Amino acid sequence: MELKKYTAQTMAEAMIKIKEELGENAIIVQTRKIKRGSFLGIGGKTYVEVMAIKDDEKVVREEKKTPSQKTLEEEIAEIKMSIKGVSERISEVRMAGLFPEPFENLRIRLIELGMNASESFSIVSDLTKKMTVEDAKDSQKIEFAIRQLFDNFVKKQNVNFSAGQKAIFVGPTGVGKTTTIAKIAAKLGLKDKLPLLILSFDTYRISAAQQMKTYADIMHIPFDVIYTPDQAMEIISSTSNRIILIDTAGRSQFDELKISEIETYVKTIKPEFVFLVIDVTKKRMDVEESIKHFSPIGITHVVLTKIDETVSIFGPLMAIKNSRPVAFVTNGQSVPGDIISAADFDFEDFIVKEVVNR
Repeated sequence: MELKKYTAQTMAEAMIKIKEELGENAIIVQTRKIKRGSFLGIGGKTYVEVMAIKDDEKVVREEKKTPSQKTLEEEIAEIKMSIKGVSERISEVRMAGLFPEPFENLRIRLIELGMNASESFSIVSDLTKKMTVEDAKDSQKIEFAIRQLFDNFVKKQNVNFSAGQKAIFVGPTGVGKTTTIAKIAAKLGLKDKLPLLILSFDTYRISAAQQMKTYADIMHIPFDVIYTPDQAMEIISSTSNRIILIDTAGRSQFDELKISEIETYVKTIKPEFVFLVIDVTKKRMDVEESIKHFSPIGITHVVLTKIDETVSIFGPLMAIKNSRPVAFVTNGQSVPGDIISAADFDFEDFIVKEVVNR
């Protein structure tokens, strides 16, 4: 992939040049301001210099297939996961057969859904203290008991936005941040009639910001792209009484450098809400890694997406149970719509259905 440099009087002019030459899916690598015509740093005119590359998807796919392209942190994480997996298997063997049926089947089922051996042992042990073997064979009684055990298993919190507040949405690539913001914006702007401003510093891909702009235009909500924390503060300080929703570029949970860039924005903007967006179709370990690496940013709430695309959310729920409270759940692609306040979502019912496998 060839790296190209573009110089223009404004960022908008530079973006036009990049789009014309590299296309909508061009990737912005670096932006900075430079001066030309100055003498010893005095005078001259300020320009914007942008480094960009064309997104060659075929090359990207090939690079991803090459083991040497993995970062050291990714390789270490894989080794840790392998060791953890072996340790879990040993624990499972040691605990096998410690409970009479149907409790033993339930213990195995919990492991299949994403619990580790000690967690499943603890849950089933608590269950055996509450009911007999005969009780456990009664579907209604076992479902009621499981619901009680998992009551308030997931922390939930209703979020009420008010004028002047700022919210940043972060998370790995492809989890649904942009669509989630559009859903929330539709509710706040179209239904609640609250004044909004949408910002995006997802400048990694030109097309990503364009998608957010399209949503904003349809809803008649002001939209702007920001390239530096200082520029973000300039726009925010000139905006009064608007709720500001901020989109960010998707980052791998292992890309510490890119996550630190987002952290810089968060520290500068000082938002009231920092939402970590989590795709519930992912494995428990993947979700745990996302929480671990994004937590230093200062996560205040979690948003769960794509709940309509899976029959099992038990693993991700295990990952977030000790994390920040869940604020929203999305269950489709429709905008507006397909978003639920977590306070109104029955996680316990979802868990019971999974555990009893129906």
